[in-house]
Amino acid sequence: MSADVLAVVGVVVLVVGALVVGRLTARELATGGYRIVEDEADHPTPPSWWVAPLLAVLVLLLALTVGDTAAYAALPAYLLFAWLTVCLVWIDIDVHRLPVGLTRPALPAFALLLVPPTVATGEWDRLLTAGLCSVGLTVLYLAFAFLPGGGFGGGDIQLAPTIGLILGWLSVGHVVVGTMAAFVVGGLTALVLLLTKRAGRTSAMAFGPSMCAGAIVAVAWGQSLIDGYLGR
Repeated sequence: MSADVLAVVGVVVLVVGALVVGRLTARELATGGYRIVEDEADHPTPPSWWVAPLLAVLVLLLALTVGDTAAYAALPAYLLFAWLTVCLVWIDIDVHRLPVGLTRPALPAFALLLVPPTVATGEWDRLLTAGLCSVGLTVLYLAFAFLPGGGFGGGDIQLAPTIGLILGWLSVGHVVVGTMAAFVVGGLTALVLLLTKRAGRTSAMAFGPSMCAGAIVAVAWGQSLIDGYLGR
């Protein structure tokens, strides 16, 4: 069996697995087990039909764009981020909160998952850059949170180091692209909600989904955007 055929089979297996995992995840999320008293959530949980398809699309996208990095050794970390993205989008949309049960263990988990691809490439400066980007992005979100009307919560700040880590492992440019994309997505989302009158100027808007979307954009198309900007 040729390498191309094996690659196609591998991608198909990943997508099918994502559909299964997505379905199981949707069933668990639908129970609302992540809700706490402070959420004061008396409304139904969001619809679950989109969870599995979204996860499958993200897995397909990342499998096709991350595969060349360290001979797929980095893929598990980014596939885990796809799953984390789906969970955080659901929860943030529902209760406008990113649970510490997901954001806090994410950082050490991704740090461990990025060790094998670092060994595979032999480029240990990647981990150093990732660590510095993790700290840098956290400081940036902390600064935004303390600005008047910053609107960033503790969950956003706790998610920032993870995003800085996984994007920093690729390059500093990916962190810049991911951060800019997050604010673009957040701005467009806010505009749509305002125009459709689903939110007002003083309404709290979930920014966690925009942070995750920006990171996905950076992983999938960051290098192309960087090359285009630099005229390569």
